[in-house]
Amino acid sequence: MTIGVTTPFCYDNDERSKTPVIAVYQQLRAYWHRLRPYLITSIVLFSVGVVVGLLIVNRFPHMMDSVEESLGAFIRQFRGLPKLELAAAIFLNNSVKTLAVALLGIFFGLVPAVFLIVNGAALGVVLSLSTQSRGIWLSLLSIVPHGVLELPAVFLGTAIGLMMGASFTRRLTAKSEITIGAELSQALKFFVILIVPTLIAAALVEAYVTAALVDGR
Repeated sequence: MTIGVTTPFCYDNDERSKTPVIAVYQQLRAYWHRLRPYLITSIVLFSVGVVVGLLIVNRFPHMMDSVEESLGAFIRQFRGLPKLELAAAIFLNNSVKTLAVALLGIFFGLVPAVFLIVNGAALGVVLSLSTQSRGIWLSLLSIVPHGVLELPAVFLGTAIGLMMGASFTRRLTAKSEITIGAELSQALKFFVILIVPTLIAAALVEAYVTAALVDGR
């Protein structure tokens, strides 16, 4: 995978005459175009992880009791919280991890790659166990409503990490004119403007909508 050698957030004379909103929109759009190959890579790595998780359940069924206990302990941390506090806790957990993965991707993209595979495997295990105990419909209800927002936001974060890793590697070999500082600035702007609001929406949906759907069954 390669990245462009020009900095998409720099301004020319035409851009200086544009309104700030239009200028920011065009910057984000340019960054999104650079990000797309890494977004696809993120989805592929996560899918590989899901398959690995499903294989683990089938290959090592005796390990599932300990896995269920670990997952239960994690879930119990959030149980009983008021919905707004639950949404805040979910958002904080997801946003910190997504930002960390994005920034740590600078180390050759290894952190986001491992993160995607591990979390994909975890989802595969959880989905398999949940389907066995609660059925496919209730299992999907517990994941899909907030997942349609949360997963794309996380994938965008990991895509940033993968792209930063590629940029850093190219920088080491003097094949890129984009500085690490500029890359970090662009990544943070994209994260704050697009990823953070999406994670907020996902957390609210999980706390209010997903919980109501699952509890109402």
